Amino acid sequence: MKNSKLFLGIETSCDDTSMAILRESSHGPEILYHGKFGQEEILKKWGGVVPEIAARNHLAKIPTLLDDAFTSAKISPKQIDYIAVTTVPGLLGPLLTGVNTAKTLALFHKTPIVAVNHLYAHLEAIHLTEKVTYPYLGLLISGGHSIFFWVENAHSFNVLGSTIDDACGEAFDKGGKLLELGYPAGHLIDKLAQMGNADRYEFPIGLKSSADARLSFSGLKTALRNFIEAQPEILTKKPAQFETAEENSQDFYDLCASYQNAISKALLLKMRYAIKIAKEKFQAPNKFPIVLGGGVACNSKIRESFKNKYADALFVKPEFCTDNGAMIANYGRLHAQDATPFPQCLQIDARGRFIDKKDYQ
Repeated sequence: MKNSKLFLGIETSCDDTSMAILRESSHGPEILYHGKFGQEEILKKWGGVVPEIAARNHLAKIPTLLDDAFTSAKISPKQIDYIAVTTVPGLLGPLLTGVNTAKTLALFHKTPIVAVNHLYAHLEAIHLTEKVTYPYLGLLISGGHSIFFWVENAHSFNVLGSTIDDACGEAFDKGGKLLELGYPAGHLIDKLAQMGNADRYEFPIGLKSSADARLSFSGLKTALRNFIEAQPEILTKKPAQFETAEENSQDFYDLCASYQNAISKALLLKMRYAIKIAKEKFQAPNKFPIVLGGGVACNSKIRESFKNKYADALFVKPEFCTDNGAMIANYGRLHAQDATPFPQCLQIDARGRFIDKKDYQ
């Protein structure tokens, strides 16, 4: 691949509409534009993502983002060398919105298109800011997924273990709903927990006695619900504002800190088994990088805990942790050789099956 190739990344797998233009050069990836629209305020009253509403909002925001992208980067659509778009996994309506946008641009400008696995892109976003060699052990933690991967190279992702029920991001959001913090609640729990005692209350760690890399967070949510039902008065101690500590809210701060701590401890415990599996099953070397990505990788407690346990652990930069176009453009950069010149054949699969290159032929 020649230097200075330009990649357009389009991300619409859930509720974030995001686009990025990235230039590949001899110095590595350079982001020329990165824009995003979130739907948190719109979806707050529903307490979560409504696929139909999310898809309609993607459709409304895409023209503005496209115009802003090409204007800010000072390039024209026909100068784009590759279009990268999320095709798997995600919500069907939102995925279709992004894919149809990519197909239209690709057909009109005769631009090859790269189908992107959204999950892999989350971890590979580490290459936007860090020099990371393969193989590495990746932990993807987001609102919909919690998975340990052994990443042998840009084309080989092996699952070491994943959640058997809820993702840890879902545990944060649903826990926040129980705590009457609204949606999304992960960043609010993180902020409140910083003023609390993480050892005050004890919460269970799912599959604690299971010597594997599987995760489970449904029991943790149930434990929080039981705690609140037994002590409903604790909700009256929720602070009026979240910026500074309020004396009457200490019990609430401690509850948030203890709940968050249980999630962090579960991830740390299972990382130990993931490392063991990588060595036994994939002959992993004695020393290899550990990479954490996905929206929940922004959490301050998880970052601190992993840094204390694994000093060399690498985290995707926060602006690239949540769903974003830059990670999609970056994945397209790493997989330009897999681009198809026939975008009308591009398929999506909301369930998570990665569309193989042979499907385009």
